[in-house]
Amino acid sequence: MMSYFATCLNIGAALHRGFARDLGVDENFFVDKFQNPMSTLRLLHYPPATGASAAATSKDQAPGAGAHTDYGNVTILAVNGVSGLQVRPRGGDWMDAPLIPGTFICNIGDCLMRWSNDVYVSTPHRVLRPDGERYSIAFFLDPDADALVEPIVSQPDESPHYPPVSGYDYLQERLRATYGHKN
Repeated sequence: MMSYFATCLNIGAALHRGFARDLGVDENFFVDKFQNPMSTLRLLHYPPATGASAAATSKDQAPGAGAHTDYGNVTILAVNGVSGLQVRPRGGDWMDAPLIPGTFICNIGDCLMRWSNDVYVSTPHRVLRPDGERYSIAFFLDPDADALVEPIVSQPDESPHYPPVSGYDYLQERLRATYGHKN
């Protein structure tokens, strides 16, 4: 798992070089912000649908994971070939994420949306209960705790949509919003 974690870090670094170039900053812009990232690797299992959810014909059946966006910059997801993940594109309706053998699924997260000043938009997604056993490995890439997440303003007449915040404070803000009621 440590080797897989390191591989995901390398994929994340390559993706961030591309993000930086696309946003009009030096391709190494993110390098010093991901020296000690607050990243998480989760092994996920979704049991097959049973009973009423197995009989449902609607895509609105009981979820394996409800609709949400991820907190960090990018999520790199490996799956076992069993469908169930759905994404909602901008202005669109839910659609099945394609299963392409030998590839990863990458979701933009809320932190990168903030960093890009909304050039990139986090991907709403959910998991429907699958017909068979569904396994996935989710790598959540968050910046260093002390990284300054300051919107990159790429247009001359544009202003930042968000105030600057440290990676740590941003993650704490999101966790409190989600889990603060459990104090």
